Amino acid sequence: MGGSSIDDEWEFTAPSSGVRTLVLVGRTGNGKSATGNSILGRKSFKSRASSSGVTSTCELQRTILRDGQIVNVIDTPGLFDLSAESDFVGKEIVKCIDLAKDGVHAVLVVFSVRTRFSKEEEAALHSLQTLFGSKIIDYMIVVFTGGDELEDNDETLEDYLGRECPEPLKVTS
Repeated sequence: MGGSSIDDEWEFTAPSSGVRTLVLVGRTGNGKSATGNSILGRKSFKSRASSSGVTSTCELQRTILRDGQIVNVIDTPGLFDLSAESDFVGKEIVKCIDLAKDGVHAVLVVFSVRTRFSKEEEAALHSLQTLFGSKIIDYMIVVFTGGDELEDNDETLEDYLGRECPEPLKVTS
């Protein structure tokens, strides 16, 4: 990433054609691939419990809704994990942009209620803003996985966030 910004050469697009492109980002293990599978309505991305990342490169899968709308979902590896090499991250971001040739309509930032909000996630939000400019916030959708765990504890997402919502999440909402 080395301080470079793609803000000048990349545009988020308003839905104009029949194609919508969603990009899933987040830390390894937060459930990006499973979220993508839920959006697509089928198991397209590899998703399983693992001690290391399952997704190793950006991948695009597509579905066509009943009304003919095409939805592209781009799954990414843990691009902002502290262990990720900056050269790898740069190449994957370029690949992701190439896959999103119709533009990006939303960036889904995937968090898990099973883990604490970390410095990695705070850095990821900052990196996204650095790379794409502050306007990315207008295109971000924050997704929390692990809702079944909250249900098992008779909690809601509001209960979970209400205890101590991390400051960076307040800024994006």
